[in-house]
Amino acid sequence: MNLFNSNMNLLKRRFPYLHDMILSYSSNTLHYSAEISRSGDPTLQINGTYIHSKFDPRREASRFISGKISPEAGIVIFAGLGLGYHAEEFIRIDNVRDIIIVEPDIDLFILALHERELSSLIQCSRVRFLIGGEPEDCSLFLEQHPGKIVQLIILRSLYSIKQTFYEHLEIFIQNYASRKEINLSTLKRFGKLWVRNLSENARQLADAPGINTLKDLLSSYPALLIAAGPSLDQVKPHLKELQKRFLTIAVDTSLRACIDAGIEPDFTVVVDPQYWNSRHLDRCKTNKTILLSETSTYPTVFRQITGKTFLCSSSFPLGLYLEEKTEIKGKLKAGGSVATAAWDFCRTLNIDDIWCTGLDLGFPGKQTHCRGSFFEQRAHWLSERVSPSETFSWHALNDAGLSAVESNSGTLTWTDKRMSVYSRWFEEQMLNYKNIRSWNLSEGGIKIQGMPKKFLKEALEKPIIRDDLNDALKTVLQIQTPNSLLEKLDAAMNELLAGLRHLKGLSEVGLKGTQSLKIAFENREDLQPYLDKLTELDEKIIKSVSKDIAGFILQNFISGIIRDNSEKKGVEIINNSINLYRELHNSVLFHLNLLEKTQ
Repeated sequence: MNLFNSNMNLLKRRFPYLHDMILSYSSNTLHYSAEISRSGDPTLQINGTYIHSKFDPRREASRFISGKISPEAGIVIFAGLGLGYHAEEFIRIDNVRDIIIVEPDIDLFILALHERELSSLIQCSRVRFLIGGEPEDCSLFLEQHPGKIVQLIILRSLYSIKQTFYEHLEIFIQNYASRKEINLSTLKRFGKLWVRNLSENARQLADAPGINTLKDLLSSYPALLIAAGPSLDQVKPHLKELQKRFLTIAVDTSLRACIDAGIEPDFTVVVDPQYWNSRHLDRCKTNKTILLSETSTYPTVFRQITGKTFLCSSSFPLGLYLEEKTEIKGKLKAGGSVATAAWDFCRTLNIDDIWCTGLDLGFPGKQTHCRGSFFEQRAHWLSERVSPSETFSWHALNDAGLSAVESNSGTLTWTDKRMSVYSRWFEEQMLNYKNIRSWNLSEGGIKIQGMPKKFLKEALEKPIIRDDLNDALKTVLQIQTPNSLLEKLDAAMNELLAGLRHLKGLSEVGLKGTQSLKIAFENREDLQPYLDKLTELDEKIIKSVSKDIAGFILQNFISGIIRDNSEKKGVEIINNSINLYRELHNSVLFHLNLLEKTQ
């Protein structure tokens, strides 16, 4: 049997989807030149460039990998496979970390299958292949390992051949890591608040339809996304005229500015769980704007905006569980900002012409928000003679760690790390959805690649469509949820409570079991009987339907254990187990206390 058939048989058993893709693919490797190196191993040229050493590819790979492994890394992404030497060497010296091999060139992967025996890679349980896909497809693998730090290793000899792809991959991994850090920090601060809000808002799942019911109802109209950056001040006097020409979608921070300008946006997007964020809606009398939210939003929001409500799907296990038992609402991509949620809402409506105003993602003129926003008003309320509002704004900016970047007008503007993450998120979407035309009316805001600047005059020259748009919105307002949802929600709650009570008992047994294990360890007893019981217990916990819900607010605790790569002694390992069962028990009690109040 030749090398290719041998490798394909292994792929068929381990990665059948990859095996079938290669069988159906018409390969073209004419621009590759495989040859034998001096060491006797195959090497490779592409367009005159050696991808591996022409003397000794294995030795070259060993030198390259030596010292490359970050002690904190839990997942390693190999950007470029070549003939597989570097990834093989990594597996040889490391038997812990998960590995993703990203090779955008299917032809090159097929050549490797012909030239080398790749069983060590294909059969390794820690290896996943991403062949011929897009950089964003890595998220399918990364999300299976939450909490692990990602390290990217690039095969530089391939970089210049597919430079655009590898640059995009680098940006994606940087953005993923930045968002992961922000998400973990946010979870630490707001995890319990999300659960508390979601418990109180659960009834909304039965009352409010999902955004997936809106698909194609408004797709033929251009959208105006109204964010609350300082540049909105220049557009605000023209919002009445713009609403005649656009479907208007405001974020919560800009709703007051819209009302001051004499318009009620068609949709207002509110997705923040915090009390202070709900204050953006103070004195915003409106019964026409349609609320787009999710169940973890601060509960008063659903009383402040009294018009029609549509929900997007929750990102949290409790919300996901209840939706699966009732009705899936429709997912929005998590970009970390209400503005990213608003843009992705436009995308889910299949709108391909999105104009953005107030989307500065920075601080032009060192202002944080448009005039009249809650943030600006709060600065004035809190100001005193010895601490004026200008001082408040100065601290808000400088405490964020400012940096200067290029603006849409070609000058420099100020931004911070958090805003830069949002900017990169938008740039990723511009690359992913090239069929969607997105424009930015903010001259002083950050220059977002793929979102060109447009002048206000161009927006005001769009045709008037308000009468047709109002007719379409009447159809939107008539959408209702099925009558059966409330009954399904009650049944789901009862099932969840029963599961949590069972998990409470298991966690108590685990806590006592690990404490007994510690005593046995200190007394130098035989530990196997204790370990067997805990193993059996853990299997029951893993099978529990409520484990993910209770485990949600444990993510930071678990991530801390994963990231601590220091060598642990026996008693330290046992203490980690004791703490884990204790945290699980506390989380179950927290959920039960909240959910039992909804009954």
